[in-house]
Amino acid sequence: MGGIVYSSEAFFDAIAGLFHVKAMLLMLGGVVVSSVFAALPGIGSLLFLSMTIPFAMTLEPYECIALLLGIATVSNTANTFLSVLIAVPGGAGSQATILDGYPMAQKGEANRAFGAAYTASALGALFGAIVFTATLPVMRPMVMGFGSPAFLMLVIWGLAAVAMLGGNQPLKGLLAAVLGLAITTIGAEQRTGVERFVLEEGDYLSEGIHIIVIALGLFAVPELISLSVRRTSVSQTGELGGGLMQGVRDAFRHWWLVIRCSTIGVWIGVLPGLGSSVADWFAYAHTVQSEKNKENFGKGDVRGVIGPESSNNAKEGGALIPTTFFGIPGSTSFALILVAFIAVGITPGKEMMTNQLNYLYAMIVVLVVANLFATGIALAFSSTFAKASLLPYYVIVPMTLVLCSVAAFNVSNQVQDLIAFVTFSVIGFFMKRYGWPRPPVLVAAVLGPQLQAYLWLTTDLFGWSWITHLDVLAIFAIIVATVLFPLLRRRRPGEKKADVDLVTEQPKGPGAMIFTMLFITVLALGMHKATDWPLLASLGVYAIGGVGVVLAVPQLILDLRKYLADRQGPPRSAEFAVRGHRERVAALWILGLVTGAWMFGFHATFALFPLFYVRAHGGSWRMAALLGGLALVTLVIVFDSLVHVLWPDPAIATLLGLD
Repeated sequence: MGGIVYSSEAFFDAIAGLFHVKAMLLMLGGVVVSSVFAALPGIGSLLFLSMTIPFAMTLEPYECIALLLGIATVSNTANTFLSVLIAVPGGAGSQATILDGYPMAQKGEANRAFGAAYTASALGALFGAIVFTATLPVMRPMVMGFGSPAFLMLVIWGLAAVAMLGGNQPLKGLLAAVLGLAITTIGAEQRTGVERFVLEEGDYLSEGIHIIVIALGLFAVPELISLSVRRTSVSQTGELGGGLMQGVRDAFRHWWLVIRCSTIGVWIGVLPGLGSSVADWFAYAHTVQSEKNKENFGKGDVRGVIGPESSNNAKEGGALIPTTFFGIPGSTSFALILVAFIAVGITPGKEMMTNQLNYLYAMIVVLVVANLFATGIALAFSSTFAKASLLPYYVIVPMTLVLCSVAAFNVSNQVQDLIAFVTFSVIGFFMKRYGWPRPPVLVAAVLGPQLQAYLWLTTDLFGWSWITHLDVLAIFAIIVATVLFPLLRRRRPGEKKADVDLVTEQPKGPGAMIFTMLFITVLALGMHKATDWPLLASLGVYAIGGVGVVLAVPQLILDLRKYLADRQGPPRSAEFAVRGHRERVAALWILGLVTGAWMFGFHATFALFPLFYVRAHGGSWRMAALLGGLALVTLVIVFDSLVHVLWPDPAIATLLGLD
């Protein structure tokens, strides 16, 4: 490919090409509409990008760059609203923000969380653009030097880093990662085509379970149940408070954390196939493990917002490197963008590094300008959105459940998506109750297929000699340090621990022990079922199940010891009984929503569900009718007209012969 020469002429050509009225309007319009799509759960900017590609292919190159990168590079900005306010993952890059962003909203610090998040996002985007520019001459040989063994070790590194978020109970973190890997064994095995853990040929599970369904179930519903049990607003203080500018200052005050996590984001972006689904988790794990005074992580620490938010936008700059250098998309968004770029005459590879260097500079400029503009919009509307944290629970819970259910169904337009959504909601609820960290499940579910693919490719090419490769040994040393460093720090006298995503006081009784026993039972049944398949298809199941059982046995012993100790203590309080009753009521509402959608159709159910919920919990008829109408209008305008969801016929119509 040859060397890459910096060119001031190409840079000024890029500036002149971008700062035309049409190009700027396209970029600003893309940023605004993309931000709206990103703020809708389960929708995201990727949908808007897909809808825009045909139009973008008719534009001039600079206009195409301005529009598409304006859409893609801000996708991880506006989705922070949902993560902070209602603990719903607004997108792949905003999942880790939930862990501290939502507790900040509960403490009345939603504004501060927004200020920190959006400032960190802007700084991360700027840093990503700088790194992208600075690494132009050296990145190609570095990336090209990586083989499948190194990629395999990087995936293992990510799993190890996030699994250590178990705080005082790292064993549960590792078990959660095993659970996530076990989920990835569901569906057709890539090399043999054997369909594992499916009910019949061509079953819904043959393609695995989508990450959106897993994320919504694990994170959104357990928090909604907690909110309905507390019966308060999201802000437990009942106050909004200020703090927007305090959050901005927080981001600058923790500038070194921003730089470190932005570097992680750029690095993840460079590695094809990883993307923002794990960039924020890598950054969050690094933040927890490297920062001092970590006892507030998971309870509303602003650093837990700054770390992942600076990483997910810096990732976009990193993703441009494989996209432009080698024509290998750094993410799903860039895969679509690459198609449009080629259609308008922008050629990745040698041509872009030489004759089309001006287009490369244009991309860098759009990265910075689009993110600064998106940050300005987000900060301007932060105070307005933060008021949602003061709304009563009977407004937040039904509307969020409706949106989450539609988002889950929209994954593949099958009722089975709703069943999977409810299943993972149950799993997430009990994980939260018994102190199992949920982040490792999600990260392992993302990385699991890549772990298997790189393992197969590596062993096919190198046998087991790859273990002695220098790059593998170097990354292995980093993995060991990642695991041992937080463990050693915990042994320091007076060192306070971070229990991320764990309950402070677990309920008494045999529940935790039963949950661990069910975990072991499921793994054992999975390994037994795997005996029916060829070794190539069952090997991964044996490995994951075996490791899980080995780790779960000592956890079961710990659960038994806690149960025996609790029996010697005071009995359960009356408050515990009230909480249990409200949890069962919340579960019945969720089950009623899903059952109603299947039996009577989505439109009728989603119009009536908020109405019934509001009235049952003491809200006015006016509020109930308003929310029911709003839910129906959202379905018609967004999901019928824009997304074009294929709704199934109501079961009652089939029973009555009306379909």
